[in-house]
Amino acid sequence: MMSDTPSSRKRTEIDVSRILFEHYAGTEAPCVVVFCGIHGNEKAGIKAVQRMMPFLKKGMLKGSLYVLTGNIPALINDQRFIDMDLNRVWSRNMTSLNAAKQKRISENRDRKEILGIISDIRKQVLGPLYFIDVHTTSAASIPFITIDDALINRRFTKVFPVPVVLGIEEYLHGALLSFINQMGFVSLGFEAGRHDDEQAVCNAESFLYLVLDVAKIAVLEERTLALHKERLQRLTLGRRHFYEVIYRYGIQEGEQFTMRPGFRNFQPVKKGRELAESNGKVIRAGKDRVIFMPLYQQQGEDGFFFVRRIPSWVLGLSALFRLLRLDAVLAWLPGVSWIDGEKQGLRVDLKTASFMAKSVFHFLGYREVVEDEDHLLVYNRERIARKERYPLRYSRP
Repeated sequence: MMSDTPSSRKRTEIDVSRILFEHYAGTEAPCVVVFCGIHGNEKAGIKAVQRMMPFLKKGMLKGSLYVLTGNIPALINDQRFIDMDLNRVWSRNMTSLNAAKQKRISENRDRKEILGIISDIRKQVLGPLYFIDVHTTSAASIPFITIDDALINRRFTKVFPVPVVLGIEEYLHGALLSFINQMGFVSLGFEAGRHDDEQAVCNAESFLYLVLDVAKIAVLEERTLALHKERLQRLTLGRRHFYEVIYRYGIQEGEQFTMRPGFRNFQPVKKGRELAESNGKVIRAGKDRVIFMPLYQQQGEDGFFFVRRIPSWVLGLSALFRLLRLDAVLAWLPGVSWIDGEKQGLRVDLKTASFMAKSVFHFLGYREVVEDEDHLLVYNRERIARKERYPLRYSRP
């Protein structure tokens, strides 16, 4: 179905072929697509898959599996990206860059090749289709999952023994997984740990084995399943909570930003704690917060985030309201209307938006926000989710 080009067969200490592994099990079989190295300084996913190759090549897979590399030039040069972050170029409008500018951007070739492969897979797979993007972080971190806030994503991810962070799509525009989720498919990011930590490779390996089992791509022996589950449980202390992103510190062009050393993901910080320095000015926590994704690398536009835990009852009630499609009530409000006939999102007058709590939109599944001069455009994943292709419940791990 797919073939890599000669330039994609270059080698560093890892395999940077566009297609690391592929196995097609038929149209109706479940399928998992794994992305590794979307950022060129994040190689744990590739190393984990290389460790898994003896198992993958045994011919025991019951479903389809494709493992793809992301930013090949950046991987070869061991840097996050060459010209543009490959995880920020997947907007709803893929033609937003003019042709001349696209030719000058190294990442455009990777994007086009990956998009072509995704298109091929979509045509050949009619069963459950899962997209997994393996990352690492510049800060010390326990392993965790990030998702766009859709019920099909929640159901799949809640069985894994790691924290789940949702709502990041509201702050990171043009992410690959958000683009895929807009097609209605399950998609999630797995953050395995710190970039240069060998433990991150082990975490990525364990998570991918669990994914194969939960998605019914392969059936693991009980002993193997327990080993990989215990590894992740031990590191996360059994935490299986859901969190949501509530704040992002964005680094402006030309800004001199330096994170204070020693912060790690999910670390509580007290009000007044020094977090970073911007152009010589100290940035402090305005309230007691939980810090997330502090930046400890040269490339990147996200200084840090704050997250908070979501109570279980809130998750349950919001799921019920979404299943009942109570979001339709919002369209009756003055200054609010559907964006299109398919009701994929709402157009909200800015004056109306100023009186409505953001949490109301979040509760009903509206998180991706685009703003023009007079309106907010808020999009809902539930109305485009291909729910009929996915189980209502998952068993194991």
